[in-house]
Amino acid sequence: MTNAPIVSVIIPTFNAASYVANAVDSALASREVNVEVIVVDDGSTDDTWLLLDDFDKQVRRMRQNHGGPYRARNLAAREAKGEWLAFLDADDEWLPDKLMKQLARADDSTNLIYTDCMNFGDIDRLTELQSDSVKLFEGDIFEPLLLGNFIPLSSVLIRKSVFEELGGFSVERIGIGDWDFWLRYAASGGLVGLCREPLTRYRCHSGQISRDLDQRAADREAVLRRALLLPKGQQVSRHIARQAFANVWAIGAWRAAAENRSKAIRWYLRAAFYWPWKLQLYKEIIKCCIGRV
Repeated sequence: MTNAPIVSVIIPTFNAASYVANAVDSALASREVNVEVIVVDDGSTDDTWLLLDDFDKQVRRMRQNHGGPYRARNLAAREAKGEWLAFLDADDEWLPDKLMKQLARADDSTNLIYTDCMNFGDIDRLTELQSDSVKLFEGDIFEPLLLGNFIPLSSVLIRKSVFEELGGFSVERIGIGDWDFWLRYAASGGLVGLCREPLTRYRCHSGQISRDLDQRAADREAVLRRALLLPKGQQVSRHIARQAFANVWAIGAWRAAAENRSKAIRWYLRAAFYWPWKLQLYKEIIKCCIGRV
């Protein structure tokens, strides 16, 4: 491994003492890769900081006042020593060969590589394998990415110099900053590689549900509008743009359906305004009406 590039693994954590050790262990278990693991404690009030003592010098620890995970990732990226950055949420995990296989997939023009995901935990509304419900793309992905974010953040490996050139993650859109960055990367001409093996484990749990649905939906629409203003975005057909806006509101409706069916119906109808030919929207409205979400 002496000639292998250094990969800086960035793990932001906020009150994730129940999970973060598993995430760190999975990063340290990476095979055939030199890893630098950086954990940024985003103002936790639980035992996260003390728990990280167990890893001694295997982990670089940083602290910041609570400013959100994207700010934490940017902080770690500035301090990272690796040629590559890999993002891992504190409640997710990797398989040991993930980074090795991603580095093998990289080349001079492919500076961002992601993987398929296995969902685990509370997955009642999800398939176990991400690719069973979402089509995954590689290469020039700008247009398919406009239609929805299919790149799991915890699966991404990106060249540090490219991340810096694009200014890192935006911290304006809480929870949507990754989609915004992937869109900017693709719009700049960056090619994306895909490892079709499910090398990332994405944990679903109740702690992810507490969020402002209206703000998240507004952020998602704002990111899309920003992408469409980019030079590459202005070349997109009107049909693609309208489908993209429809999907923004359909995604918001799906997320809202479990706790606010009337809001979900309104948002499905808004999606139908943009793209009324999508039959699935009307099926979802019926499911909301009869309580089968």
